[in-house]
Amino acid sequence: MFTAFIAFILCGCGKAKKGPSQTGVFKLDKLTVSSRGKDSVYARTQMKIYTDKYFAYASLAPDSSVGFGVGSYKADTGKSITETSIYSSLALDSPKTFHLAVSRKDSTFTQVIPMTAGNGVKYSLTEVYTQLPTTDTSKMDGVWKLDQAYYVKGKDTTKSNEVQYKAFWGGHFMFVHRYPVDNTGTKFKNGFGYGDFSLKNDTLSENEQLTSHSTLMGRSFAIRITFNGPDEYSQVITDKGTGEQSVEVYRRLK
Repeated sequence: MFTAFIAFILCGCGKAKKGPSQTGVFKLDKLTVSSRGKDSVYARTQMKIYTDKYFAYASLAPDSSVGFGVGSYKADTGKSITETSIYSSLALDSPKTFHLAVSRKDSTFTQVIPMTAGNGVKYSLTEVYTQLPTTDTSKMDGVWKLDQAYYVKGKDTTKSNEVQYKAFWGGHFMFVHRYPVDNTGTKFKNGFGYGDFSLKNDTLSENEQLTSHSTLMGRSFAIRITFNGPDEYSQVITDKGTGEQSVEVYRRLK
């Protein structure tokens, strides 16, 4: 039960907003859970991207399980953040609100999340991050939700019912998704990818540096995208081997 509880509270982290410099890209260094005077350190690989309004995070546990969350946040003068999830790996689209105490020292960013288990026992989750360097801004910067996705092979078109969000900020990107793993659409898995990106002449170049998908690790993609106004873009990726096309349309969260 404790492991399940840890998985639950890990899915309530993330943040970003204008003002006290919450924007940025962060890599988790240490995760500590404190309860009844005892501290326990857990292994976790986790990245967070904070845009001016939204956050996105993804974590990978030693057992390869994936946790993620996307949401909005409000920050005060730099000592606390209130986060409201939009979509997460455990709560899906049921919104949850978390109140975080935060502190900074140089490139180190720490957040403490007070939690209460179902049996009333109180816990606190402490996450220590290192802020990573970022590049110039881009018109991709922000959080985008997958609006349409389908596959085209010959005359056949198959619609995808995965839920996916992508965050871009300062040359870094992250996607998180929940996707079906059977033909009936009753079994799903969680996944994510993180890396660096650049946009030049409507070509989005992405380099996967960390991902839950072994077939993507270390790969680079040059994706031709088309903007349909400032808050919508579409992309088409063609598999050179099979000729199958993957078509995705994204809308920016406002």
